[in-house]
Amino acid sequence: MRALLLAGLLLAAAASHADGALHTLWEVHGKHNTIYLLGSIHVLRSRDYPLAKPVLDAYADAKSVVMEIDLNELDAGGVQEEMLSSALLRDGKSLADVLGAARYARATSLAKDIGIDLSTFDQFAPWFVAEAISQLQLAQQGYQAESGVEMYFLERARGDGKSVAGLETAHDQIAVFEAMPLDEQSEYLLSSLEEAREMPHEVDDMVHAWATGDTGWFKTHLKRELGRDPKLYQSVLGARNRKWLPKIEALLNDDKNYLVIVGTGHLVGEDNVIDLLKRDGIAASQR
Repeated sequence: MRALLLAGLLLAAAASHADGALHTLWEVHGKHNTIYLLGSIHVLRSRDYPLAKPVLDAYADAKSVVMEIDLNELDAGGVQEEMLSSALLRDGKSLADVLGAARYARATSLAKDIGIDLSTFDQFAPWFVAEAISQLQLAQQGYQAESGVEMYFLERARGDGKSVAGLETAHDQIAVFEAMPLDEQSEYLLSSLEEAREMPHEVDDMVHAWATGDTGWFKTHLKRELGRDPKLYQSVLGARNRKWLPKIEALLNDDKNYLVIVGTGHLVGEDNVIDLLKRDGIAASQR
């Protein structure tokens, strides 16, 4: 999902950190344990490894890893079927029908500017088209989900015998976009295409923001991407943060350490997890 990708794009230059630099990594202390909260990117390049030492140290100190979803779920055929069912338009509608003549013409032109034939996606819902095009652009720059931070730590956890859990399910994530009205999805697609030309430049900026621990950069871009539509912002970020909060706070009652990995957008901006914890009297320090 494009918004989630943008919310999470940050770990691409982990190897270039100077000593003492801040990272998108926070720690919270319970009575008998520590929770590390790591901002993530869901796609990454193989050359961006190894990750920064504080990130690797947090993983080493944790006995269990918690992600937005347990990625082991994605091996199940039912999840793939649900994704396809959600992505396909119903009742014989096409993308052109949903967008309408003016928006479809504009979207077709914008997609052509970045080398994509929009008619390829005519059977799919606008939210899925936006996500797919973003994935294609990222892949052209060498970013792959297989090299993403979550997949990296999933493989590490499997090899090290550490448990992996999710704050929500794959169904929950699909439902966020499936619940969006088609008109809202259409505007979302058009907006993403209008900004597609800037994607390569934005990735470079995100790398720099990560290297300097510049959370302000992410706040600004989240506001630009999602702030124009408060309902969308709440659906993609705010409401999910509040849903996750009790689960994260419950981990503080344990006696083992956890590494919680979520998209960076969940740790910055309005109603982010760090601020929600603070409102409950739980301080988090950035490392």
